[in-house]
Amino acid sequence: MADITQIRAKIETADENGAGTDAWVYLGIAGREFCLNSGNGDDFERAAKTCFVLGKEDTSDDGDTFNKVTVSDAEWNDPRTPQLDTEDLDRYPAYIRFVEAGDNPPWCIERVRISVHAGGEKHHFDNLRLEKKAENRRIWLHTRYGERLFLHRVAS
Repeated sequence: MADITQIRAKIETADENGAGTDAWVYLGIAGREFCLNSGNGDDFERAAKTCFVLGKEDTSDDGDTFNKVTVSDAEWNDPRTPQLDTEDLDRYPAYIRFVEAGDNPPWCIERVRISVHAGGEKHHFDNLRLEKKAENRRIWLHTRYGERLFLHRVAS
């Protein structure tokens, strides 16, 4: 059991017509929900690749093409308040949740990958049905077709 210091949520919106959204998006993990929002309004636009950082600030480079952002209201979206630990990762389901808002509600997800940093270790969560890019490997979220994408622990 180790204290969770940081969570990174790498989210790719599909590159197709109507894929972007103005909806609210939440990450549920370790028994809490976190709001994934940078405050700039285009986190989930068509073809967006955003890495949301929750908790401990980090200037390291993952060597990928994701736009790394700290979530808005960071002090309230922090896995250290209250302190979560790795034991919580297996007690509760991990998921992405969509809440309709704005003029462009549906959202097409290309890929979601979560990394949880704790005690020098990383724990990874994914939905492997979205692993390979293909038309039938995307998922649309909307109040009429489903609002959650569940994730499970995967090897790094």
